[in-house]
Amino acid sequence: MAETTIKDIAKECGVGVSTVSRALNNHPDINPETREKIMKVIRETGFVPNNSARNLKRSDARSIALIVKGISNPFFSDMIRIMENYAQTQRYTTILRHVEPDEDEVNVALQLVKECRLRGIVFLGGNFTHDNKKLKLINAPFIFTTIGSIAGDAHKKIWYSNIAVDDRAESCKLVSYLIGLGHRNIALITEGLGEPSVGKLRYEGYRDALEQHGIPFDEKLVMEVDQDREPYSMKNGYNAAKRLLNGESKFTAIFCEADILAIGACRAVFDKGLKVPHDISVVGYDGIEMGNYYRPRLTTIKQPVEEMAEEGIELLFSVISGKSEHRNIIMPAELLLRESSSEANEARE
Repeated sequence: MAETTIKDIAKECGVGVSTVSRALNNHPDINPETREKIMKVIRETGFVPNNSARNLKRSDARSIALIVKGISNPFFSDMIRIMENYAQTQRYTTILRHVEPDEDEVNVALQLVKECRLRGIVFLGGNFTHDNKKLKLINAPFIFTTIGSIAGDAHKKIWYSNIAVDDRAESCKLVSYLIGLGHRNIALITEGLGEPSVGKLRYEGYRDALEQHGIPFDEKLVMEVDQDREPYSMKNGYNAAKRLLNGESKFTAIFCEADILAIGACRAVFDKGLKVPHDISVVGYDGIEMGNYYRPRLTTIKQPVEEMAEEGIELLFSVISGKSEHRNIIMPAELLLRESSSEANEARE
């Protein structure tokens, strides 16, 4: 559907474009009834004025946006810092926009491009599949980071970039490690199973590991977190683990799809009067710094946060300048063996 313009608003209201502009700028030289009529049409159509157009001839906007889904997750903190610092060295400003779980990050991007005349966008978190028709409306280079690989024909030219680890394969590796320690009943704390998300990829990796080792899948051992404002939180990890512990199914390990969930899950185990890892092993994913200082230190899959951020922001600016084409980059992750995992305790089976 064509985008509503200021000319459309003027035509609908039976006034000139300059009159609509005066209404938008709250200019005193306009009849109050006319102003209210114009603003009513603007509200009904969802028209978003391009504020930057006023400065088009006077300035050259040099800004990029970081659109973050899950900003409370400390995993993103270092990435944001690195990207902001790099943009500053290029004399660009950075617009940081938090996206709520129920918001569409692509819609947010479209609005920001229109309002701020962005030169580029980095998506941090969110879904890894979107409507291509809508993506092609984003009139600026953009990169997806940390949200899975681009699907499709590897021989076709891609028109946006993606940098991530192979979440499905890395999750399979982590669960296979637990199985190697003798764990057969492994619970999962997950998020986003109803949509194409990183959570879904990690869930599929969990299923892959069970299948590869001939272990039957038990849906009672899968616990989705509450879909509140921030799904990835210690509170959600705690509540999900508590529901598992109060259930009838027995298990000796919990795979949490993020370290921040694993920290909450550990507290739930302790509050139940059990020990980590003696009674229940708890493992996470991401490799956030907090996990190395928590007691016990978390066994986890460490994503190469700094490398992903540096590679991503440098690639974005290279595309902006025309020096590089878009790329799909899969980076290696590392299994960090720490204190929160050990051999299975048969008493919990």
